Amino acid sequence: MAAGGCPSPVIRGREKELDTVRELVRRVKRGRSGGLLIEGECGLGKSLLLGQAARIASEGHVQVTEGPVERAGDEAAIWWDGLGKRSEQTPLLISMDDLQWAGQAAWQALTTLPDRLGRYPVAWMLARRVPDQDGGSDWLFERLEERGATRLRLGPLASSAAADLITDVAGAAPGPGLLDLARGAAGNPFLLHELVAGLVEESGVAIRDGQAVALRTPMPRRIHAAVRHMMHGAARATWHLLETAAVLGRSFRVRDAAVMLGTPPASLLPCVEEAIAGRVLDTADGALVFRHELIWRAFAEGLPQPMAQALHRQFGEILLARGGSPASAGAHLLSGAGEEDTAVLAELDRAAAEVLPTVPQVAADLANRALALTQPTDPEILPRTAAATEALTAAGQPGRATRLARSTLAVPMPAGASARLRCALSSAVLLNGQAPQALVEASKVLSEPRVAGATRDDAKTVRLQALAGVQDYHRAGELAAAILAEPGEQRCEMVTTAMVVLAGVMWDAGRLSEAMEVSANAVRLATGQPTGAWRLHPHLFLAARLVDLRRFDEARAVMRSAPGRRLDALEPIQWSVTAPMLDARIALAAGRLDDAVRHAQDTLATAAEQSRCTGAAARAVLAAVALRRGDLKAAREHLDGAGTPEQTSMGPWHSMVAAQVTEAADGPQAALTMVTAAYDEAGRHRFPLLCEPALPSWLVRTALAVGDHDRAEAVGAAAAQVAGGNPGLAAVTISAAHACGLLERDRGRLELAAEEHLDQWARASAAEDLAGLELETGLRPRAISRLDQALKDYQAAGAVRDVARVRRRLRRLGVRRGHWRAEDRPVSGWGSLTATEQAVCDLISQGLTNQQAADLKFISVHTIAFHLRQVFRKLGVSSRVEMTRLAVEQARTATAAKPATAAKPATAKRGPAAAGRDGSVNDRTHSYSV
Repeated sequence: MAAGGCPSPVIRGREKELDTVRELVRRVKRGRSGGLLIEGECGLGKSLLLGQAARIASEGHVQVTEGPVERAGDEAAIWWDGLGKRSEQTPLLISMDDLQWAGQAAWQALTTLPDRLGRYPVAWMLARRVPDQDGGSDWLFERLEERGATRLRLGPLASSAAADLITDVAGAAPGPGLLDLARGAAGNPFLLHELVAGLVEESGVAIRDGQAVALRTPMPRRIHAAVRHMMHGAARATWHLLETAAVLGRSFRVRDAAVMLGTPPASLLPCVEEAIAGRVLDTADGALVFRHELIWRAFAEGLPQPMAQALHRQFGEILLARGGSPASAGAHLLSGAGEEDTAVLAELDRAAAEVLPTVPQVAADLANRALALTQPTDPEILPRTAAATEALTAAGQPGRATRLARSTLAVPMPAGASARLRCALSSAVLLNGQAPQALVEASKVLSEPRVAGATRDDAKTVRLQALAGVQDYHRAGELAAAILAEPGEQRCEMVTTAMVVLAGVMWDAGRLSEAMEVSANAVRLATGQPTGAWRLHPHLFLAARLVDLRRFDEARAVMRSAPGRRLDALEPIQWSVTAPMLDARIALAAGRLDDAVRHAQDTLATAAEQSRCTGAAARAVLAAVALRRGDLKAAREHLDGAGTPEQTSMGPWHSMVAAQVTEAADGPQAALTMVTAAYDEAGRHRFPLLCEPALPSWLVRTALAVGDHDRAEAVGAAAAQVAGGNPGLAAVTISAAHACGLLERDRGRLELAAEEHLDQWARASAAEDLAGLELETGLRPRAISRLDQALKDYQAAGAVRDVARVRRRLRRLGVRRGHWRAEDRPVSGWGSLTATEQAVCDLISQGLTNQQAADLKFISVHTIAFHLRQVFRKLGVSSRVEMTRLAVEQARTATAAKPATAAKPATAKRGPAAAGRDGSVNDRTHSYSV
């Protein structure tokens, strides 16, 4: 292979090397001799450095001459002796490049340089490419270095120097996209220059906002020319190897290349050696790898499209034939597929089916490619549409799957022919949170008597889950029991789904211990088995119930034991949404509100990326956090973003949070109206009572606040019945004690709840309720003690709004607890406002009256007026209009500077909830974060 060099006049990242050159020139000007040996891989700038040395020498009035590398023996010696005489008049610099091609005679002669020219003012610079295939220049450089020559080894450019080089060529600093593309040059300045210059020439770079932005990613013609230049002189067999191997990937195995070329691996040895010597290939982990991504891409993209397509197809078939990775085989078949190529389309079908359980995204790509290449009249169009729908659903794209299936089903066709596709549609809409539509589609499939096998099983499983999704627990339980009672071998995933649904039905009926046992059996059965994208995951169901019971360590252990922890099959679609959701609930219960927000937002981000669910539960967590922090506007916005009940199955917990937000803004009557079903069906459906430990007591308190004792008693009785039927579950026992103690004004039960509730917020809630009862019975010191307990636990739980309410109750009892911290603040401006002053400013700026703001902050209207006067003074304003303008500007600045997780200013759309007399139980009509 011939040498390559960088034709660019720009030199970057060689400051130390240039300093060495300057020192050599100064030495020869002082009448002394010296030598410099430059070596490096092709394209690292050896020739460019020689050119810069010539310029530096000329500017210093030193003659420059290029040595006759091709001459040898006595002829070269005579020429060098003549140079010695010339140097007596003017110092001389001899420059010689490409010494790896000089030959043995020249190398022998060059070793005499120090002896022949050492007494003259002559400097010489020799450059060579490494590695040297023949090794002769290695011997030469070692001998000359021993005789005093300085040796410079050029390496890749540092990232900063590479960025400078790109700036020189592109005319602006590189943006992230161009930098990513340039990393393929691995710091080789020749390749880097040719890449950027080629992109500029072909309009592949634009200057935007002062940065050079890459507009296209195919390799420019300059890179292809650079590769030809670097490979000049290589054997044709080596070219053939590299072109074929590029199709296999940047890294490939020799045996694969040999099979593709139809030759034994031994015959490739000379080609591999030449490619390694030319620094095109290298070895890594038992394979060969193209050293530079740009060179690999140049070979891969340089092939004619029909040839590349044929090679991809050939290698895909080889992989399938030897039983290799279906994902790898499918990727090559995907690149090699062409229209009306029935054999390749059949291989795509096969590969898609094989990779579906492990790499659903690849399966979706394969199935959609096969479908796109299928003619509308082809009999395979329907099964391929069904396969593509199934793969898209498994890959977490139920929206695309639904559109594809519905567009095909819009054309009339026999029921039997469309059964698989309609079943796939039911799975997609179920995964997208649309249980009613899933129930309709699955029922249509099951109504066709000729449908059997896997399609019927899948439709039955979808129907089972959809019944649970629409909370038709009676029919869901009957179907689950029927599946489990069927004789013969059942598909594992259908059996585990039936077990999970049955466990859910038991849970809703209050048979918690039985439900836990059945779901634990489902976990054991499912271990080691794949779980469909739309099927209930036994591990996640059991973990969620353990979170309900506040058994967090056990919940985490179940999640760690799940096969979905590998995240290499269909599990990620459920796991990536549900697992962070459970983490969010655990963090919320522990009072780690920032962590709860982070996990909930992770859930929403994943759901949005894959368009498979609305993330209603995650929005409920965000609303609960906002409620604790007293930000009613943000709480409502989070709930409004969850969609309507027709769009998604919101679930009982989401409904409860929505009711609590409504209670905080509009009062207990409005809240009770939203959850009347939870009261009226408390004796039959227990899920709403079991989502959080403090929910039964909240329902009781809300009903009592509006004088609805019948509904309060219904909830208390249901909670007591669940506790009585599950004596070993502490969470439900304490929850029932709290609800019944509140209902019956039972000090002993409230004391149990205040001491034993399994999370801080619930304990604080029970302590506050107990304080109200103590005040009713005239035990003021004990009430104050319990309010202090509630204050401490609310603070630990991050419940700002609840803390403010308890402080008000203490103030009314003549007790003030300090809560302002001494902080270093400026004396004026927004930064000088205390947290309370900022909160008051936010409320008033959004149109609330002083009375409304006082009710929301649980302080007096006079205190609000005092804080407003302080705000006016510190901000230097005299009206609410001026203050509002500054508040809006501050909010915009904060939004631009902070991440989306930052809390919003507190406000409410309507007036505060009605409060009862001081110290009464009804004074607790406030929003409870669950």
